[in-house]
Amino acid sequence: MSARPPGSRFASAPRFRRRHLLLALAVLIVVAGCLAGFMVLVPPPPYMPLADQNPSQVTLLALGDQGSGDLQQWRVAEGMERTAEREGGVNMVLLLGDNFYGKGLSGLDDPAWQLKFERVYHGPWLSRVPFYAVLGNHDYPESAAVELDYARQHAGSGRWQMPAPFYTHDFGEVQGRPLLRVAFLDTNADAAGRQRQADFLQTAFTAPGPAPLWKMVVAHHAMRSSGGKHGDDLALLQQLLPAMQHSGVDLYLSGHEHNQEVIVRPGEPAWLVSGGGGQTLDGIRPGTPADGTLFSAEQHGFARLAFTGDGLQLAYYDPQGNREQGFRWARACQGTAQICLKQNGGPQLATNRATGQ
Repeated sequence: MSARPPGSRFASAPRFRRRHLLLALAVLIVVAGCLAGFMVLVPPPPYMPLADQNPSQVTLLALGDQGSGDLQQWRVAEGMERTAEREGGVNMVLLLGDNFYGKGLSGLDDPAWQLKFERVYHGPWLSRVPFYAVLGNHDYPESAAVELDYARQHAGSGRWQMPAPFYTHDFGEVQGRPLLRVAFLDTNADAAGRQRQADFLQTAFTAPGPAPLWKMVVAHHAMRSSGGKHGDDLALLQQLLPAMQHSGVDLYLSGHEHNQEVIVRPGEPAWLVSGGGGQTLDGIRPGTPADGTLFSAEQHGFARLAFTGDGLQLAYYDPQGNREQGFRWARACQGTAQICLKQNGGPQLATNRATGQ
């Protein structure tokens, strides 16, 4: 057989295919760029809160150190939505600080709002619940004021809740009593600021009126931790622990350590760490029940807390939404966390399954 001429249509076929592949790739790049531009420049619509919520049950998801904008933050968010759908819904999300890593926020329209919050937490559940946030050390100095302003102006979707650097809020109701009262603190404050907050939380938990069934403090910095990077924070313990003990606080929930932990000590609140929201993980020191460590894991993920008048269910999850460890605290138990918080693998409490669609 004779060779085909170099200029034949057969010889040009590979070049033809390459041109088409390059054209298709260029189209994909343009489309991806347009989608990214849309995500960054166009804020989501105002969120529509869930209706017909049961006030006698409050379920929340909690995570800190999430604001990396990296793929891991998005993976954890997908696991949160998956867990909410599978286990009966959620009423709110608590963000435990370090909400924005890297360059500080420039204003309410900074693209980081879309890339590290608004577009990350999406879905039938996460798009329809409020996010109550506290400030972490990486939110200072530039981002803190912007985060507060974002909440006060109900910017973006309106889900971001942070009325002040430290504040309190009641959730749910059982027989005329608040089901859960939370004091949100700013543990970045200096010694004088921490003392003001110690006074603030005592006032919050002893205010006139029906006493809450559950009392929780939420802040960024862990006070007790098995984390290999920070460990116990003696300054915070000295100033804030007596106020929490005097007020009968049940739980202290924080991030700062990039891991997951549950620690109990005699006469103290349960120390819960959920700092695997999206940033690089920290190491962890081996803990044992002898030193009060009930659970510790060097992994990304989040915590789920479900409160009722009868008890609390606490569980930790990996980024895919797989349940790693569960605990139960019966409200009838007379004592602090060391006595009452027990490992438990029972079914999770449902909340708003009918309203999440």
